Amino acid sequence: MADKDISCDHILRPKLILSINEEISKVIGQDYRILPIFEKGLFEYNCKKHYSLENNEYLKCRWKEYKRNIESRVYSPFQFIDIRDYHFYNCRNRLIPSQSLHTKVVFVRKLRPGPGVDAIGQLPIPNELHMKRGVKKIAKESKGRKDNTTTEK
Repeated sequence: MADKDISCDHILRPKLILSINEEISKVIGQDYRILPIFEKGLFEYNCKKHYSLENNEYLKCRWKEYKRNIESRVYSPFQFIDIRDYHFYNCRNRLIPSQSLHTKVVFVRKLRPGPGVDAIGQLPIPNELHMKRGVKKIAKESKGRKDNTTTEK
C-alpha cells in the first residue's frame, strides 16, 4: 500500500485493557524509589503500552496521515475563553458568551473637543466650540440714560 493511499477507516480503535501479571508488577516496582499506589502505576504502564506507536496500529496510521497533510494545514491563532463570559446562572457558573456586556457593540456617540471621525463616520462637534471666547463684551446702556447723540428736532 502506498503512502498516498493511506486511509484509517479499516482499522478499529483498540480499547485500553488493564491487565495484571508478574512482569508488570516488577516494572512498576523497579521504576520508583518510593513505591506508588499500585493502581496508579498499573494505569500509567498500560497507557504507555496502549498509546505507543509500536503497539497501536490505529494511532500509527493516524500519525502518518497527519504527517502527510502537515504542509496543507492552515494555522490559526488560539481562541481562549474569556473569564468575563462566565455567568452565575441557576446556582451554577456557566459559560454564556451571549450575555457578556464587553462583547456588545456600543452605539453611543461620545463628544470630544474638536472635529473628528470614528468608525461610523463624522463625529458631531460640541456646541461649546462654536461659541466665541475672549471677545470683549459690549457694554449695555442703562434705561435711565438718554443717548447724547444729536437728535433732529
